[in-house]
Amino acid sequence: MSRLEFTAKTLREAWDRSRGTCECHLVPMLHRPKGCGQKLGEGNVFYEHITPDNIRPDNSLGNCAALSKTCWKEKTNSYDKPVIAKSNRVRDRARGIKVRRGPKLQSRGFERRP
Repeated sequence: MSRLEFTAKTLREAWDRSRGTCECHLVPMLHRPKGCGQKLGEGNVFYEHITPDNIRPDNSLGNCAALSKTCWKEKTNSYDKPVIAKSNRVRDRARGIKVRRGPKLQSRGFERRP
């Protein structure tokens, strides 16, 4: 499944809606009802899918948030990556794809002290 990108129109509308301030208040998994208040600008604005696009393909303005680099990293690392990995595991299991794991390694333990 390839990543869906926002249209230029959606990006412009998201920027206008944000008024140059991070929209982390729109992302429920960040738990910031009032937002962080960081100013957005060149190199510090990331247009992010609120719900990852490989979970729910939606490129509308309602699923787009203009985030600062700090909030974008937090959302990606703490929410997106684990949710996408779980979704892939569930999808693979439904398709009968199994991950073969080798035998468990066992240490020889610690030497006993006299």
